[in-house]
Amino acid sequence: MESSSNKPSWQDISAYSPTTKQYWALWNSLHLRNGVLYRKFESEDGKTFRWRLVLPRSRIPEVLKELHGSPTGGHFGVMKTLHRFRERFFWGKAKANVEQWCKSCDVCSARKGPKIRSRGKLHRYNVGAPFERIAFDILGPLPRTASGNKYLLVAMNYFTKWPEVYPIPDQEAPTVAEALVQHWISRYGVPLQLHSDQGRNFVSAVLKGVCELLGIDKTKTTPLHPQSDGMVEKFNRTILNNLSLMVSKNQQDWDQKVPLFLLAYRSAVH
Repeated sequence: MESSSNKPSWQDISAYSPTTKQYWALWNSLHLRNGVLYRKFESEDGKTFRWRLVLPRSRIPEVLKELHGSPTGGHFGVMKTLHRFRERFFWGKAKANVEQWCKSCDVCSARKGPKIRSRGKLHRYNVGAPFERIAFDILGPLPRTASGNKYLLVAMNYFTKWPEVYPIPDQEAPTVAEALVQHWISRYGVPLQLHSDQGRNFVSAVLKGVCELLGIDKTKTTPLHPQSDGMVEKFNRTILNNLSLMVSKNQQDWDQKVPLFLLAYRSAVH
């Protein structure tokens, strides 16, 4: 890194813009490398640091378009987009610019309706380890894709909130059981507990047999407390909202967009 020790005096910059004055105040943390300006951010203990690119005003729209509206951006809200921005870039008015960008996004405005607050009673589950308790649900039917898929099998770990989404052709019990074994269990191991709603595909003899064979405790929501699946239901709304912003007009390629959606969701701050 190259930096200049010749910091101008306040008198030299007092007539300049507020942005210039802000950079003057940050002088000791600003460095030039090959003509590109960076700002140095140190950890609280001073042992580690990282460089963030100082964006010129003219490049802000280009960067925000990529961070918010690209397939890996996912059209997430202000806080997630701002977190992505601050991981790599510095700009004094980042928060205000991100808020305005998200607010004026035509795609988001066309898709997102008013927020509806749930008044359901919350229930606490004590989950002590990653992948100990898994919730899963079926999302669909959706328009059948060129690959023949019509549903999404959604699985989420209660402890880490790590999500997986598997496109499947139908919601029959053998299909669900096969997808869980081939994708989730083969990758992450056998959970202690599987939780779902009372759908017939989840209480079938096939799935019950799989759980008994692998020693999995199968639980389900009760009619009095259907909101106990709230974690997955909230994620389902996020899936539908974001996939609708990414698919083509014929809606036959949504299963191909699932990996990009998962990348955007998993890498966002929560």
